[in-house]
Amino acid sequence: MQTMIQGLELSVAILMDDLASARDIASALRQHKIMAHHYQNLDEFWVASKMQTPDLVFVDVTKMSQGSIQFRSHPKVVDKTLNYVFFSKDSTKVLLQSTLGLSPLGYVHHDSSLGLQVYSFVKQRALEIKAAKEREELEARVQRLQARSQRMLADRSEAEEFRAHFQFIRNFCAEIEEEAALQNFTQSLLSKLEKWDALDGFGLYELNATGQKLIAPDVSRKRYTPFPALWLGQANPNGIERFAEEMALQVAHDLFEGDPTVVRIHSANHNPELLLFVSFKQERMLNFPWDVFESSLSSSLRRLKLHQQLPQYSSQFLPMWEALDTMDRLGNSGPDSDTRIVSLSLIPLTDLAKRKASNKFFWSSFFNDFFLQLSGRLQKTTKLSLFGPWHVVFFIPRDSVEAETQMLQGFIKQFGYWKFFEDNSQVLSEEMKPVLNLLPASSAHYLRIFEKEVQEMKVADEGRRLLPTAATPARRSDLKRLVT
Repeated sequence: MQTMIQGLELSVAILMDDLASARDIASALRQHKIMAHHYQNLDEFWVASKMQTPDLVFVDVTKMSQGSIQFRSHPKVVDKTLNYVFFSKDSTKVLLQSTLGLSPLGYVHHDSSLGLQVYSFVKQRALEIKAAKEREELEARVQRLQARSQRMLADRSEAEEFRAHFQFIRNFCAEIEEEAALQNFTQSLLSKLEKWDALDGFGLYELNATGQKLIAPDVSRKRYTPFPALWLGQANPNGIERFAEEMALQVAHDLFEGDPTVVRIHSANHNPELLLFVSFKQERMLNFPWDVFESSLSSSLRRLKLHQQLPQYSSQFLPMWEALDTMDRLGNSGPDSDTRIVSLSLIPLTDLAKRKASNKFFWSSFFNDFFLQLSGRLQKTTKLSLFGPWHVVFFIPRDSVEAETQMLQGFIKQFGYWKFFEDNSQVLSEEMKPVLNLLPASSAHYLRIFEKEVQEMKVADEGRRLLPTAATPARRSDLKRLVT
């Protein structure tokens, strides 16, 4: 029954079948003008409390169960939204052990101070409800103030809006440059665009290694639209020519709902190196300074390329024979050596390029792009050695090995190997990512690993060659023995 106390509407219930004790609690409540609803059965209380939860319940410890019904299994006891106090007498206090594991507000005992005990819990509950209401009112007031503040921001002048846009652009480009230290510019740009909620969609074109084809990154991003590859019919050695841009724009018009905005990102050439297409529906984006955005992204790309082209310390690079000597020298130092050896196997990529010989792979472009980006990320204390086109071996200080291997794993995962095939659409589904392994400090062990990889590659090649002709059971049996 709902009762007013301290200006609050309070609902109090009593669950007990001892009528004398229930009258004593009810009498204590009536002294403070509080009327309570009395339930003698647990199942009756169960149904009523599920329809309307009382603010406070006095529960006799003898009502902890009724048949298969358990008070502790009540949904509002389980989720702790029911506030209750346990009642006991001298004859029932042994049953208090059945309340272990529950979270009551407290306990009352039937003695001469019962009235004070009951009222103290009612007053405590009333104060809690009052504090909760005040907190809700305060939160509602904060929300109103925030809404008012947002309306004031929306009503700012055009100059203030431009300053906000300019700050956004500066932060946007700064974060791209920071992330590009761990991955390439294109991947960093797509990662940032994915988080820009004002955009409905975006897509990007860049030239392949020959400059004869426009390609789009093969990634999965929220709101990202992958564009089909476009053969241009001629090389674009100085960036994306005007005719190629018009072809790309036609594709973007067909794939986006509205007219896309074009952002031309330049590097060293007069023509753009990247064409970014963005689509949006919010009218406020019409006032966005896209020209400033374009200029800022171009500046970020130029700074990144300049950093990648800076000469690196030649002392980082070890000749292959010296690297083998270094492995043995570190092995002689034992487990206390301050250097760890990590191998990056390019065999999955070189094997694919060999198998797809008709689909030209641009080795020089790959080498320059891969190692320019990688050298800008390696710590100066890390040394590396090239073992032909198959392996890159890194000698990493022990205290940097975790950070350096995490960087390498991230780099090889995001690098676009497929871009260096003449027709990249034929290899998108192929496995070509290099493999990173920790090596023991021993040249002999490393050479055995290298020989094993080469042998496995030869066996796999032979298996692929024989597989189409393995028609008879005997031939299939021979092939199975060969590949296993």
